[in-house]
Amino acid sequence: MNGGRLRNIDWLILLAALLLIGVGLLNLYSVGHVPEELRETFGGTGSAFFQRQVVWALLGLGAMALAFLVPFRYFEGGAVVIYLFSLLLLVVVLLVDNSRGATRWIAVGSFRFQPSEIMKIALILVLARFLAEKRHDPNRLRIVAAAAAVVVVPCLLVMRQPDMGTALVFPALLLALLYWRGLNEGILILVLSALVSAFLTVFSQQAIEEGGYPFPLLVFFVLVLTIAYRRRRRLLQSLMLVAVNLFVMLVTSNLIGHLKPYQQRRIVSFLRPESDILGAGWQVYQSKVAIGSGGFAGKGFLQGTQKLFAFLPERHSDFAFAVLSEEGGYLGALAVIVFFAVIIARSLFLATKVKSRFASLTVIGICAYFAFHLAVNVGMTIGLAPVTGLPLPFVSYGGSSMLVSCFLVGLLLNFSANFYEY
Repeated sequence: MNGGRLRNIDWLILLAALLLIGVGLLNLYSVGHVPEELRETFGGTGSAFFQRQVVWALLGLGAMALAFLVPFRYFEGGAVVIYLFSLLLLVVVLLVDNSRGATRWIAVGSFRFQPSEIMKIALILVLARFLAEKRHDPNRLRIVAAAAAVVVVPCLLVMRQPDMGTALVFPALLLALLYWRGLNEGILILVLSALVSAFLTVFSQQAIEEGGYPFPLLVFFVLVLTIAYRRRRRLLQSLMLVAVNLFVMLVTSNLIGHLKPYQQRRIVSFLRPESDILGAGWQVYQSKVAIGSGGFAGKGFLQGTQKLFAFLPERHSDFAFAVLSEEGGYLGALAVIVFFAVIIARSLFLATKVKSRFASLTVIGICAYFAFHLAVNVGMTIGLAPVTGLPLPFVSYGGSSMLVSCFLVGLLLNFSANFYEY
């Protein structure tokens, strides 16, 4: 590669990714660290997660280099093949016998990987290729249905594993790509508002049963009315927006009412962990304690107590951000969010810079990948989102997530270095 292409690389994206990898490794080292005076009690340093993640980080850098060096036309041409291969892996993983109940991994020697993570790359590429066609107008029902079918099949397979967190990523990618391709704003608002209405209706169920007021739901409905009023020139769309949201609220409430009491408790505890602190809400409660105890500047590296005494479950993976916030405080948490913001912002800029529609859509898909993971993972650690098990890229422990995240960064670097070609 000539010097001109190297100069075109978006070094901010690369720097932010490398810093996040470094933060993640330090965080995992801290999770496994036990002071000498407590090692007899805890039985060792528990550095296995850190050591394995170092290996995955090195492999991830290799994946980043591969994505950067391979001409992007090969990814475009092979998008369908990559998708079908990933789909096959999802079918295979369901056939793997796993006595622990959840079947998400395929073992290759001493390593295990999640096909559902690879599917994230495959979906970005195949949806970008499909929607890049000029004749594929996203406002035509046939085109939206075809794109949705591409997403629904792997989504159902992943839900069978079960892995609800990863399954939620797929429709998020689809919506982002459809919007960037030119999906009518009114349709997008209608779909998103209906989803939020259903979520808030379930979330507010306990308050309704106790004779209180579901304030989050009421506030959201006022927002829906405001949007409908501001769009009153399109009267039919405005009326549909209000009607659909009312319909979703009523139907969701009715469905919840027909569930058995124990089923209702499970749903409420899933969406409102604070209603069952000693049970389903234990993880989020301890996560909030860890984050709050970190204060402004944190307790210091290796000084976290929530992770040391194992009050915080899944501290190496799902709640890695809580460990980071306890030891790094507000400043440490903000730094991580800023690093992600750099990747997301530079990706948005790159999407407007490249010449190819396929390249632009692919970049938006990658941007949506990082934005959705960040929002959901951080949201669940502070109690604003359900606990879904979705990792924080580069920071949470996980080889498959590391490889996929690094590969996607490599694609961004590939685009930035060759923006005048794509």
